[in-house]
Amino acid sequence: MYEQSISRKRPGCIVFLLDRSDSMGRPWGGSNESLAQGAARAINSILMELCLRAQKGQGISYHYFDVGIFGYGTRPVAGGEGVESAFGGQLANRALVPIPEIRDNPIAVREVASPDAGGATVRMPVWVEPINGYRTPMCQAIAVAGQHVYEWAQMHPESFPPIIINITDGFVTDNPFDGATLDDWAQRLTGIATQDGQALLFNIFVAPEPAGNVVFPASGNGLPAPGPDLFRISSVLPDPMIRNATSAGISLVPGSRGFAFNVADSTLLVKILEIGTRVEMRD
Repeated sequence: MYEQSISRKRPGCIVFLLDRSDSMGRPWGGSNESLAQGAARAINSILMELCLRAQKGQGISYHYFDVGIFGYGTRPVAGGEGVESAFGGQLANRALVPIPEIRDNPIAVREVASPDAGGATVRMPVWVEPINGYRTPMCQAIAVAGQHVYEWAQMHPESFPPIIINITDGFVTDNPFDGATLDDWAQRLTGIATQDGQALLFNIFVAPEPAGNVVFPASGNGLPAPGPDLFRISSVLPDPMIRNATSAGISLVPGSRGFAFNVADSTLLVKILEIGTRVEMRD
């Protein structure tokens, strides 16, 4: 299980769930970024990395990935608290988008500060803008993602299972949603499978405090709320993710899950996202 490589014949599916509640406007640690700005920058960084992985030869981009980004909590809407595609520009309102289309349709290319370059600015494409506004309808976000992930898995039964990464800073405000709890929705999501295994759910809890990182633990004991809840619904890391984490210098123990708590800056967030999205690619 979890041994299938990514190829043009068997593309992968990566879905980001992005908390856009009011509290994401808080400052992130000792940086000049808000939580919303840091999360958006990290996702843009990973999208650029996925575009580069899918590029071969003379700048040709191949369909190695379908990617979705769903923001939740920006505004109240009829029938819910607001879950919508976080893509902007030409990709606005799209659910799962092939990576070549993502490469060709950024909102803009901007000068942004890079922590990896000592704060120097670099030119980077932007697909996701930092937004924060309302509450935290996480159950609804997982439900919406599940609809698209299920359809994708039916169309790609031989592919590596879908990877869903939830980035949040707060408590769930819609538990239960539509008669089901957060655990129920997470179980439904991770029950979706291809022939290579069940969908993988990562939960990354970002926080303003600059200390106390917990990355890929094997237990939720001692975590302040809502840490234990998010840990419980996170998937146990399969072998490819364990290898990724080990290569990145993160020590794991048996039973480590795709969960991180009190992620203190966007540089660490990018590192975690890289571990969660790197799958072997061929042809």
